[in-house]
Amino acid sequence: MTKGHFVSMPSSDSLQELPVTAADLAPAGLDRFGELPSPSSDEDPPPMTAATPELTALLNRAFNDKAAREVRTSFTDADGSVLVDEGVSERAPGAAVTWMSDMRRVYTECAAWTMSLGDEEITIEVVDPAGDPAGPLEVERRFGDEALMRTMLAGPAGQRARITTLLVRDGDRALELTFRSVEGDPAGPGAARLAAATSRFLALAPAKFLGLPVA
Repeated sequence: MTKGHFVSMPSSDSLQELPVTAADLAPAGLDRFGELPSPSSDEDPPPMTAATPELTALLNRAFNDKAAREVRTSFTDADGSVLVDEGVSERAPGAAVTWMSDMRRVYTECAAWTMSLGDEEITIEVVDPAGDPAGPLEVERRFGDEALMRTMLAGPAGQRARITTLLVRDGDRALELTFRSVEGDPAGPGAARLAAATSRFLALAPAKFLGLPVA
């Protein structure tokens, strides 16, 4: 499954056919996961603050970007320790390129930022991709016109959640696949299960989005 080897995308009427469904899970070795009745990420992100006003504007613009059309779905494993959100969107001509550029700038220029949840300020830190065991730089080379994958740690030391997001653009369409785990330590007891689930979803979701066979 290499960059550039994919078939033409279906018509816009079939956008809802591109995300993973419950029927896809067991054949992909993801039988521990089930689909949630409604997506977990429908709400707008809370306000975020970066090191400078310019980066704060970039951060909020990128994470609040609205697609012309979008289909979302969510999955969780049996004990609820891993949540997987998927969004497939269709944007106005050229808008997907701009959004991917903004997201790339966020991960390049914002090593950390804060997110406001009521009276609580949560710190988000971007993991250096060269040291990330998920191998984001290798994953990016597999898919679409362009792809971007990064891991973030959210919360104080000892209580951190781990959030890994893959973005794949194909023309004016984009895939957003996000893994959220309460297991922030890559060497912790749940890390191996998280890594296995991540690997299977990373094979399944982009392949279905791009019209490729699952590796």
